[in-house]
Amino acid sequence: MTIRAFRLATAPALALALFAASRATGEDSPEVARQKAIRKAQEALIAAAKQGDVEHVQAQLQEGTDVNARDGSQRTPLAHAVRNGRLAVVRVLIEAHADLDARDADGRSALMEAARRPEAQPAIALVAAGADVNLADRRGWTALMDAAREGTLATARAIARAPRQISLDVVAREDSALSLAAGRGRTALVRALIAAGAGVRKPEVGGRALKVAADEGHVEVVLALMEAHAPLGFTAWDGEPPLHAAAARGQQKIVELLLEGGLDPDEADRGGQTALMKAAVGGYEQTVAVLLRLGAAADLADREEWTALMHAAAHSSSGAVGVIRDLLRSGARVNRRAGKDGKTALMIAAERDNDLAVDELLRSGADAQLQSGGRTALALALAEGNKRCAERLGYTEPKTRR
Repeated sequence: MTIRAFRLATAPALALALFAASRATGEDSPEVARQKAIRKAQEALIAAAKQGDVEHVQAQLQEGTDVNARDGSQRTPLAHAVRNGRLAVVRVLIEAHADLDARDADGRSALMEAARRPEAQPAIALVAAGADVNLADRRGWTALMDAAREGTLATARAIARAPRQISLDVVAREDSALSLAAGRGRTALVRALIAAGAGVRKPEVGGRALKVAADEGHVEVVLALMEAHAPLGFTAWDGEPPLHAAAARGQQKIVELLLEGGLDPDEADRGGQTALMKAAVGGYEQTVAVLLRLGAAADLADREEWTALMHAAAHSSSGAVGVIRDLLRSGARVNRRAGKDGKTALMIAAERDNDLAVDELLRSGADAQLQSGGRTALALALAEGNKRCAERLGYTEPKTRR
């Protein structure tokens, strides 16, 4: 056997013997000891970055500790410095050539973390250093989306204006940076995103943003989006158009803006209802008045052949009486019948225990003798135990015999 062959044959046995010896003495092998020392130094660097201890960070880096060391969540010292608002450490790590785009277990970069901080300086510093503004995390969210939802205006502007910015119109789960800003009512940010080139005329970007702003009642945001020609009638497959959303929430100013912007006041949503019906359900008298003034037809019916008057009669509210009065003055037929059961608004109000609506409908000429399935409004009220409505319809308690 040659010397080389002998060495190859005996190497595994020698390694095992050395390992057994180290185990017996309780000492680590040189390599294990080295790895432990490296890990300890990395942990010290991460801890110093979290605490904002600039001197300790610099000392660890000078000793050769990896600037891109990671913890169990795959976060680097830079990510921890950002998450804890340690701007001085962020700058030291950037100067030490930290990987600006390293991502943690959730796919989030340091810039994404900085984007949602209440201070803008870390994000601005990262953008200036060349951090990739177009990365997306596992949810599909970009740093700009984080800034639009939680960060500062300055942060969002810095990211939106970055030289290599191409993520202005990224959409994740229906949301874009523009719609997130719109939903928070951040008018200045909405205008900044539009100025930076956000696709405000795209239905899934500007249209969605306008719908969200209408949902939340952010009048100034709606106005800013309309001025930039955002699509007015966008709706998600399971959502409401902006006009209907605003009407259903009694936001008459937004309803007025949308109608003056050119929307059809009588357009039906996916359920076949008009904005007028939505406002009538909530008893929003002022919104109903705006819709009627700007051209909404008072007597249209939905797929169930219910009119706005019937919807108002069915839902007791403080504004129901005013809504009923306005609808009748605008041409709604007080005795019109609904669908297969042929109920009138008066019957519906009596059955739903809306006594104020019963009063108003009777004053407006509703015929209490009309029947549905052989029952009048009074019979329907009695069947449901609605005593107040029954009394308004002429019912009196029978006298008991003594």
